[in-house]
Amino acid sequence: MRQILVLGVMLGLSSTVALADSTGTCSIRAGRTEGKMSFSSERGDCFGGHSCHENNSDMLWSKWNGITPQDLEREGASVDARMKAESGEMRCDGTVHDAAMRGSYSFTPDEGFLKRMESMGFTDVTPDRLEGYAMLDVTTAWVKEMKDAGVTEMTAQKLMGLRALKVDAAYVKAMAAAGYPELRANQLTSMKAVGVSPEKVQAVRAMGYLPTQQELIQMSVFKIDAPFVERMKARGFNNLTIAQLIKIKVFKLDE
Repeated sequence: MRQILVLGVMLGLSSTVALADSTGTCSIRAGRTEGKMSFSSERGDCFGGHSCHENNSDMLWSKWNGITPQDLEREGASVDARMKAESGEMRCDGTVHDAAMRGSYSFTPDEGFLKRMESMGFTDVTPDRLEGYAMLDVTTAWVKEMKDAGVTEMTAQKLMGLRALKVDAAYVKAMAAAGYPELRANQLTSMKAVGVSPEKVQAVRAMGYLPTQQELIQMSVFKIDAPFVERMKARGFNNLTIAQLIKIKVFKLDE
């Protein structure tokens, strides 16, 4: 699921600070794929460009209560749509017009969630990040699984990148078992973003290479695979290093 989060100024927050609701405008329409809605919200001055917070996402209808795809076919219908997540509740309350529901938006943070996150060492959670957690379904159970799997250098911000790319404990453990026990949050996010997997590790090793994490990322980005290596061998380029293969791709010397 593609998530596009444009988050503005991040405000510091601790458990002693009362969490206020975020308010603005919102719209819901049919999504681009079956089973999903297209949800958008705006807070602040998005026309003047000052303190604008925008969110546009494809979300599962099943995550929301108070609205169905059929409601968008009822011109003039009043709809109170709500999406409850562990970090808080999103609400879009409005009227259907031209197959879209538009209305008032609010997000109510969950103070209990904030305290649980702080107990796990995440003191940089902000109101905007709580809203992002709701969109991405960041839960304390998932965070605990990631910590137990050995992921390091996690911050409140990095959690969103990990979750958006569906990095889970199974992936983390599989990469460690494949020979990459350095489980820094940024590195895991980078690998998952370009499709690095334990299966790809095996394929690269079958070609005779023992790549570093960064080399794995580069090989995936530039699509350096067995057919490519074989084409280079057919041209007389044997025993090329990973760095040399990457240079060939970068400078398009294989064309």
